[in-house]
Amino acid sequence: MRFDAMGYGTGLLALAIGGMMATSAQAGTFSYAGFADTTGLQINGIATPVDIAGRTVMQLTPAQGDVGGSVFSTQAIALTNDYSFSTLFTLNINSNHLTQWGEIGADGIAFVIQTLSNNVGGLGGGLGYAGIAPSVAVEFDPYSNGGTDPRLGGNDSLNGNDHIAIMQNGDPANHLAYAIVSPTLELDGGQDITAFVDYNGATNLMEVRWSTDGLRPDDAGLSYSIDLANLFGTSPVYVGFTASTGADWSAQDIVNWTFNDNYDPITTPPTETNPPGSPPPGAVPEPATWAMMIAGFSAVGGAMRRKRRQTVRYGLG
Repeated sequence: MRFDAMGYGTGLLALAIGGMMATSAQAGTFSYAGFADTTGLQINGIATPVDIAGRTVMQLTPAQGDVGGSVFSTQAIALTNDYSFSTLFTLNINSNHLTQWGEIGADGIAFVIQTLSNNVGGLGGGLGYAGIAPSVAVEFDPYSNGGTDPRLGGNDSLNGNDHIAIMQNGDPANHLAYAIVSPTLELDGGQDITAFVDYNGATNLMEVRWSTDGLRPDDAGLSYSIDLANLFGTSPVYVGFTASTGADWSAQDIVNWTFNDNYDPITTPPTETNPPGSPPPGAVPEPATWAMMIAGFSAVGGAMRRKRRQTVRYGLG
């Protein structure tokens, strides 16, 4: 029986490199500088990547009525660090419905955490997350639905009620916390809006920030105490975005996205695309992985030395 020492050593090296790749694949940090590459994403409903002025955005809805779309990570996020996370994304709501009363943008985009990845919730004022439970959503809502949405100046005020809110369990009427951003910021104004959402599982505090210059504000514009570990239990969760339209509409786009599965606030939009499961830029293997690689390389070196000794001793050529 011939013992292939060289093959044995090479196998160990492959095992070491494979271990390094497996370790990297466990990382819960990913980023999309654009969406020409949709690896690691589950795209649902009418959502699709679209090239607009040289950049490929994830268009959750086109400018048409009564449609919905969503996109979620295909890998469940193991939020084992008390469900802590930090995320940054840039959204753009544009091409609003032109009516006799002027432009009306609807119905908004939501960042959503839930236990599925392949669904779209209720349309119109449901922003594509309505009815999804358990879930948490941070909605960017440019349209005021009478009787359910917060209004600036009382119930008689129909305009200028763009708001950002934290929602739970697919209930679009129950705003746990909200901030009316009109008239300073029109969410459907066609400009890029960068959002920063951070959740510290140690304190159960969720904070939301936003800006139009891509810079992270020092102070949170919205905060709320919520226990995600209690809400989701041991269930794996998926993160992503939903949007919908109704009788009025907008094109609703996600321009870029970065996500960390720990509380590590992000300051700038991504410049590279690293889908879920891929090593982050400049990743250094863990100590255990280095040990496996060194063992593999040592095995190959030892096998080669043994092979040479056998060749001299037995006159093998």
